[in-house]
Amino acid sequence: MLSKIKHEKGFTLIELMIVVAIIGILAAIAVPNFIAYRNKSRVASAVATTESIRGAIAGYAADAEGNYFPTPSQIPDNGWNELIDICNRNGATLKDSMAGQGFSGFTYRGLATDGSETSNDCADYYFIFRTAGVPQELTGSQIEVRPSGIEKQTFS
Repeated sequence: MLSKIKHEKGFTLIELMIVVAIIGILAAIAVPNFIAYRNKSRVASAVATTESIRGAIAGYAADAEGNYFPTPSQIPDNGWNELIDICNRNGATLKDSMAGQGFSGFTYRGLATDGSETSNDCADYYFIFRTAGVPQELTGSQIEVRPSGIEKQTFS
């Protein structure tokens, strides 16, 4: 019977513990990298969406009388339904929910020709979008959109 036990094949407890420790070390390295890549992809998706919004708002202005941008009353803060209505009529394809599009909120301000905020004819504008699901200290957690371009920022 003793000779039978000595010839059995299998892993010892020490070997199994070493394998588990190696898997744990690999997971400890991989998980933070995965989270960082996931956050960067959320920011990249939000930037692509804001570029689409910027183009749609430019299309709106091209068709509007006097080439003015929408007024703040047309796009109230966090007024996602109003924003998608304007953008989707002017070439964008935004989802029905802000969270589904990757944002946790936004503000819109219309600016007069002198750069002051206005509620009338808007010669300029800016949006501030907050990217959902990313840490506030990550560049891109807040995205500023203007007719001249897009700037990634940390949330302030």
